[in-house]
Amino acid sequence: MIITNKRKIEGGKFARVKIVVEKGLVVSVKVTGDFFLYPEDTLEKIECSLRSMNLPFDAGEAERRIQKVLVEENAGLVGIAPRDLVEMIGECLDEVQTDKS
Repeated sequence: MIITNKRKIEGGKFARVKIVVEKGLVVSVKVTGDFFLYPEDTLEKIECSLRSMNLPFDAGEAERRIQKVLVEENAGLVGIAPRDLVEMIGECLDEVQTDKS
């Protein structure tokens, strides 16, 4: 199942999340938008860190994974906060969990 979520973040930046879930497991995450992240390849590492998360969604675990990558890469995220990404991912995965009920 493919789920997308997009929103305008407070401060005017736009973000979009696309998630693929199969058999209760996140198999792919893609984040795009007009926010800034340095170094740029950090975004791919964040996306990879979120793969293999099981449902039900654990927002705390997702945020820890994102923060870990940001610290390891000494990365700067401007225009969006890790919490914004976690909320968007959670909204996507809520749709999957609701569909199963």
